[in-house]
Amino acid sequence: MNRCRFSVPNDIWKWNLKPQGFAILVYLHYLHVHCKNFIAPSADEIASRLHMSKDMAAEQISELNHRGLVDQNKAPMFERAHKNFFSLPNELFFLNIGHGAITVYAYLLYCEDRWTHQCHPSYRTISDAVHLTVSTVMKHITKLADRQFITVESTSYIDKRGMKWNGNNLHRADHRPASGRDLRPHVV
Repeated sequence: MNRCRFSVPNDIWKWNLKPQGFAILVYLHYLHVHCKNFIAPSADEIASRLHMSKDMAAEQISELNHRGLVDQNKAPMFERAHKNFFSLPNELFFLNIGHGAITVYAYLLYCEDRWTHQCHPSYRTISDAVHLTVSTVMKHITKLADRQFITVESTSYIDKRGMKWNGNNLHRADHRPASGRDLRPHVV
């Protein structure tokens, strides 16, 4: 098993979490997976790491607890029955991109083809999945592209009548974002 990534159940997208709640849940999961003696961070520490207010962090932690997604010690309560997972890079929480961009990036990784690292969901599809407006999704896509987490290519198609139309953008996860750290596992 590669230690530079951690798995998240695909079902997380069915739970209709706000971006703040999503980011907190996967951050707590990351810590729980990688820290032998898991001690949950305070709402202040979580807020600082994920670029949100302390009140928002506390509210979302309470909501996650109420929904049974974390226990009283903030340990994630993912059921073992989940069969399908996608993976996130460990460095995701240390690259200073904020909870919205983390959520959008996670959704793109969830959608990507595991061999080509490409996906092409529409802005509307991403917006619906991550519970952000289309304009906010576009802002985060631009941020991720500027920071070299992803590349974005325009696509087009020709309909049955021979008319050319713009298609959904093609998103590709880059192997080396601006941080210089490799976010993809090395193939040996």
